[in-house]
Amino acid sequence: MFRRVIGFQHPADPGGDGGLDVGFGGLMKVSLLGAIALIAGAAVGSAEAADLAARPYTKAPAPMAAPFTWTGVYAGVQGGYQWSRDHFTEFDMLAGGAASGFGADFKPIGGFGGLHAGYNHQFNRLVLGIEADVDFGRVSGGFSTPLGVVTYDARKNWEASVRGRLGITPIDRLLLYVTGGAAFTELKYHWETSLFAVPPADATISKTGWTAGAGTEVALTDHLTARVEYRYSNFGTTRFDWTVLSTAYEQKPRFQSVRGGISYKF
Repeated sequence: MFRRVIGFQHPADPGGDGGLDVGFGGLMKVSLLGAIALIAGAAVGSAEAADLAARPYTKAPAPMAAPFTWTGVYAGVQGGYQWSRDHFTEFDMLAGGAASGFGADFKPIGGFGGLHAGYNHQFNRLVLGIEADVDFGRVSGGFSTPLGVVTYDARKNWEASVRGRLGITPIDRLLLYVTGGAAFTELKYHWETSLFAVPPADATISKTGWTAGAGTEVALTDHLTARVEYRYSNFGTTRFDWTVLSTAYEQKPRFQSVRGGISYKF
């Protein structure tokens, strides 16, 4: 009993019917090996499932925002306060143009507002740019001698400039810069005297000079920046004649200003 043909002739049974005689002991061995294989497979599967369950789920990191760049075209508004310390010297034309010895200090002051526009290009932490601006506002000053014998007034109503800018960004969204270039303005002078019913003298002089300064600018958003800037402007020497009195007057206009501004970067 418990015999079955496996499909080949057992060498120990040459006269047999070509089948393999497998007894009860052989079936027990086969069954035991199968059970061991099933148990081992189940154990491996359980271990892998436990490993997957213990492994925590990690969310992919959110993409980092691109760093702010100062590169681009911008335009904005500005306003501030300007002051000066000037001196005029009188020359006597009847004495060959020699100084008459008459002169005085005066201090033009005033507020202004204006517009600016420019372009920056950033190279790592270095920023190079060019900017133009124009300011409007009366900056004036003068003096009067006792009893109003001589009254003098000097003023300017606008100033413009074209400048380069060189800056560095020590931290993101902060720009420290220096600036300098050509400056343009129109200076107006008025003289009058109560002596001898002499008609007053007026002069309007267009001047080109230079300006330089430094400032700091902060990016409030990706498009909006705010700045504070100091500037010094030098317009050389101005001179005009009061022909009725055969006198000439010379000034050296210098201006300092502090301004704040808001820019939009396109």
